[in-house]
Amino acid sequence: MQFLSFLLTAAAWVSTVSAHFSITYPYWRGDSFPTQWTYPCGGVNQSVSDTNRTAWPLDGGSLVFKPSHPNAQTFVNLGLGGNVTRLNITLVPTFNQTGNGTFCFKKLTLPSGLDIQEGTNASIQVIQLSENGGALYNCADITFKKDAAGPPDGMCVNSTGVGASAFAFASSGNQGNSSKNGNESTCKSGASKTTVGMLSAVGLFAAGLALF
Repeated sequence: MQFLSFLLTAAAWVSTVSAHFSITYPYWRGDSFPTQWTYPCGGVNQSVSDTNRTAWPLDGGSLVFKPSHPNAQTFVNLGLGGNVTRLNITLVPTFNQTGNGTFCFKKLTLPSGLDIQEGTNASIQVIQLSENGGALYNCADITFKKDAAGPPDGMCVNSTGVGASAFAFASSGNQGNSSKNGNESTCKSGASKTTVGMLSAVGLFAAGLALF
C-alpha cells in the first residue's frame, strides 16, 4: 500500500514538472522551474532584471515561449517600470494554447495611450492555467528601444501542431468594468490576478497579432 502511494505521488510530481513552461524571447528573468506556481513571476526576484533586460521595439515586439501542456488557458500582460509590482496591461486577450513545442507571436501590438518612451523599462508576464487548475507564471524584463533588433533568425517559429484558439465570454454585466474603447468588457480573474480582455472567436487574430 505504501509503495502504491509512493507511485501515485511520483506520478503526480512528474506530471507537475513536465507541465512547466519557459519564455525564450524576450529572455526570461531566470530559471523559475522550482517555484513557477508563485505569483507574479514564478518566484524569481525582480532584482536580477537589471542585468537581464532585452531591448524591445517601441511599438511592441516578438514573444516566444515553450509550453509543455497539450492545452492551457494563457494570458500575456505588461507592467511598466523598473521594479514592477503590477502587471495590469493586457497584451493578448486570454486564449487557449494548444500543442507542445515552441509558440511564437511575431508581433505584439501595444495598447494605445501608454506613452512609451526610449529607455522605458517594463516586464512581460505570461500566465498559463493548466487543465487541472494549476497556475504557472513567468516574466521577461525588457527596455523599450527604437533600434531593438528582435529575436535571432529561426527563433520565432511555431512548432508543428502548436496553435491557439480564442475563448468567447459573455458580458458579465455590472460585475465587469468597461474598457476604454467600448468594444471589449473586462473581468477580474482570481486565478491569474490580472485584467482579462473578452473577445469573440476571431478577436485574437483581428487584434493584429501574427501567430505564424
